[in-house]
Order: sequence, then structure tokens, then C-alpha cells
Amino acid sequence: MALWPGMSERERRLLGRGLVLAAFISILVFVDVPLYRSGRDMEREAAAEQSRLKSIIAMGQEYLSVKDEVDEIRGKAFNGAGTSLSGIDAIVGKSGLKKKMASLKPTTNPVAEGIKAIKAEVAFEGISLSDLSRLIAAMESDGHPMAIERISIKATYEDPSAFHATLIVNTVERE
Repeated sequence: MALWPGMSERERRLLGRGLVLAAFISILVFVDVPLYRSGRDMEREAAAEQSRLKSIIAMGQEYLSVKDEVDEIRGKAFNGAGTSLSGIDAIVGKSGLKKKMASLKPTTNPVAEGIKAIKAEVAFEGISLSDLSRLIAAMESDGHPMAIERISIKATYEDPSAFHATLIVNTVERE
């Protein structure tokens, strides 16, 4: 079948241009478009990975800041001499309320390696509100990290200016 020799010069040029155009369109459709799409997909994936990397870096920085805070708290918590309970006892003694302290009942729970949380119930009898206020301020400004969870105050029948008070104090110390 002699298709090419039987054509006129004009038909050959038209067919040649059509073949070149068909080859161009084929290359465009089967090579360039998929390459373009995969390039766009790679750009999207790279942007997603950059976003993920930024969040990982932010988490790392947050971890370091939290670690520094924990180290600072540990340093403050364990700088004082003795245990947290002796710290509470010392604060009560400095405040001049040792005679009014009725009881000190601690409970301990391990929190992390080498650290235990202490919840102490400190009861006072016949204490004035101003003495109680000074005691609370002294406890919270002590070297040990202490937080007063709850205060229960009950009036006494004998003296209207004296109260029975119970403080629930949370603190930490090394085991």
C-alpha cells in the first residue's frame, strides 16, 4: 500500500503538519500534563511537610520551655532544708501558732521518679482570722512550692474572734 507516493505535494505537507501536531499534542497530553500534575502534587506535599515540620519544631520548643519550668520548679521545691512537712511545721512555728495547731495529717502519692506529692491536712483551734491570713501568706511565699487547696473555717462558741480552721495544703518533695 503506497499511501505516501500516491499523494500530492500539498497533501503530504498537510499530512506532515498533522503528524507533527498530533505528536506535539500526544507529548503534551501523555508527558507534560502528568509531569505538571505530579509537580503540583509534590509542591502540595512539600507544603504539608513544611507545615508538619513547623509544628514539630514548635512542639520541641514547647517541650524545652516546659522542661525548663519543671527544672525550675524542681530546683525551688528541693532547695529548702528538710521535708515539706517540716517546712509547714517551721512556718507555723515562725508564725507563733504552734500552740494553736491541733493536728498535721499528711498523705503521700508518688508522682514521678524521685518525686512525691504530699497532701497535708493542718488543723488549728482558736486561731484569729488575721493570724490565719498571715499563715496562708507565709505558706504560699515559702521556698517550697505549696498550694492551699481548701480552707475550712468554723466559729467557736467560747470566743467569737477565735475560729477552728483546717487547711488542705498540697506540696511536693523528693523521695
